[in-house]
Amino acid sequence: MLLNYISHICLFNLLSLLTTQVVAGFIVFTQPVVAQNLPSRSTILSPLPAPVSKSDIPAKDEISPEFYHYILNTGDAISVMIQRPPGQYHLSNGDAINVTVQRFSDLNFQAIINPEGNIIVPLLGNLHLQGLTLDAAKEKIRSTLDHYVVEPKVTLSLITQHQDLSFQTTIAIDGSIIVPQVGKLSLQGLSLEAAQEKIRLATSKILPEPIVAVALLQPRPVQITVTGEVFRPGIYTINASVPHIVDVLPLVGGTTLAADLRKVQVRRKLADGLILSQNIDLYSVLLNGNAPPNLRLQDGDAIIVPHREVANDKSYDRNLISRSSLAVSQIKVRVLNYSAGGIITQTLPNGSSFLDALSGVSLDTANLHSVALIRFNPDQGKAITRKLDAKRALAGDISQNVPLQDNDVIVVGRNLIGRLSNLLSTLTQPFYNIQSFTNFFQNFGNGLVGK
Repeated sequence: MLLNYISHICLFNLLSLLTTQVVAGFIVFTQPVVAQNLPSRSTILSPLPAPVSKSDIPAKDEISPEFYHYILNTGDAISVMIQRPPGQYHLSNGDAINVTVQRFSDLNFQAIINPEGNIIVPLLGNLHLQGLTLDAAKEKIRSTLDHYVVEPKVTLSLITQHQDLSFQTTIAIDGSIIVPQVGKLSLQGLSLEAAQEKIRLATSKILPEPIVAVALLQPRPVQITVTGEVFRPGIYTINASVPHIVDVLPLVGGTTLAADLRKVQVRRKLADGLILSQNIDLYSVLLNGNAPPNLRLQDGDAIIVPHREVANDKSYDRNLISRSSLAVSQIKVRVLNYSAGGIITQTLPNGSSFLDALSGVSLDTANLHSVALIRFNPDQGKAITRKLDAKRALAGDISQNVPLQDNDVIVVGRNLIGRLSNLLSTLTQPFYNIQSFTNFFQNFGNGLVGK
């Protein structure tokens, strides 16, 4: 009895200890949650933001001003016009003057203003006349002679003007040009506006307040890198006087049908190393019939055409793109015809439909109710099959006359479709690229001959 009593006491103490630890642990575990103060209603419901005016909202894909500035570099041919300001004539380097002094013919002289803006005057030596009007120069000479003769009467006339400072030149390999009477100036990496101001400041040392205008005569050939969803990615030299993005895309064979023209990107590296990136929405240009953005491409620019995500495909009219000059002009479609016993490859205009591919195929013994369209899906790395009814398509059913894409495979014949379906389902490895996809069907189709 005593042993039973002791065992009951020990069991009771053990249960009590476990209960205390569990309760304590629960309190410790839940304490941080309980200790937090619930937010007040004013904290949960934040005040509504102040209304934003329409002018405060930036335009979608607004083009940075940096993309409108042409940046000068080696090979650019420019025209520089330098004119005197309107108003009175100001003397400058190269001007020839005639000075007569009444009653003192020995003091008469002619002089040409030298590059330092000085002339040599009898009795006086060097005299600085740069930037003075004819009247101011005459008065300066008179007042100086007044130290040597009594009340001299001076007449000053302009014999010849300095040569015209306007010129045309090509930027040298070191990025500089030679400005007449000024010397070498570096224009590399400057916009036309910045180059114009730099030339104006330099010529103001020899010509007071000159009016300067710089124009681009012949831009240098530019090299553009094009990558992404285009037919022939690579580096291209463009000789167009004003190259734009819509000029480049046809040059590279156009964009693929997997391209997203809503987010075409142009990247440019500035002279200070900063890289600018600009998104161009060419899809909206086609959709709305607007003019393309007037963004001038420059040497070293990169164009990136992104891949179109399947999730964003619903509002994207691929037929519109395929009919434009921005897409690949032609597509290749393979037709496997069981009744004809082989495979044919058709080259069709981009934007062609299912029936366009069947127009060149003998369908006399074909089962038109059982046609399959097989297309390579690069995102999944496998072939996707869609069953089509050519009879319904011929009767005007648009849902069956689907648009085609490059490298589509059309399979005609119920038996052939079954054989292909079984074979595709038993493949243990996916297609790695479009080449492996097309090679598979080329080999499969050639095996039909004679069967």
